Amino acid sequence: MQITTVSVGYRRKFNLSNFESLDLEVNLYAKVDQDEDADAVTDFLWQQAKASVKAQAAPVLKSVNYQAQVKHKESWAAVSEEDGF
Repeated sequence: MQITTVSVGYRRKFNLSNFESLDLEVNLYAKVDQDEDADAVTDFLWQQAKASVKAQAAPVLKSVNYQAQVKHKESWAAVSEEDGF
């Protein structure tokens, strides 16, 4: 039996804290030629799907991490000033 098409789906949920999350999903499809290995095509699609989700998540996660750091620094600074540090 000849496999003519393969598909890969990759979904990941990122916890953004404060009861929020980011849910990303990608589905990729590829036609498999007679001279191609279906497993190799599937592996390639899997790597592409993971990279795509990672690239989509990066700006959001970076922004959330920055906001958390700023929020934490502000609260730490306020406590430090009250304590006379």
